[in-house]
Amino acid sequence: MLRRLDLRPVGPHAPVLTYGHSDGCSITGGFVYRGERMAALRGHYFYSDYCGGWVRSFRHDGGVTDERDWGIGDLGSIQSFGEDAAGELYLLSKNGHVYRLVSR
Repeated sequence: MLRRLDLRPVGPHAPVLTYGHSDGCSITGGFVYRGERMAALRGHYFYSDYCGGWVRSFRHDGGVTDERDWGIGDLGSIQSFGEDAAGELYLLSKNGHVYRLVSR
């Protein structure tokens, strides 16, 4: 059985989280963590800022909760995030390296 999907735009949505220009210049959107290696972080949305170089996350359960700054600041400008088939997250830095997110 086939079902037709309604793909019409649903209109603009307000941001769920904002930060000031003193924290960075350009958000680098990431992924919701769905991996197995760090089960306590499942559901966290990871993101960064190109100029700030930091990595942060939060959960969204009807509102922003459990905000975290991961203290990762020596990777350079984060250009992108990636996700493998197991739901593990990767970060691509302008310094030419790819980093996998792991627990300490």
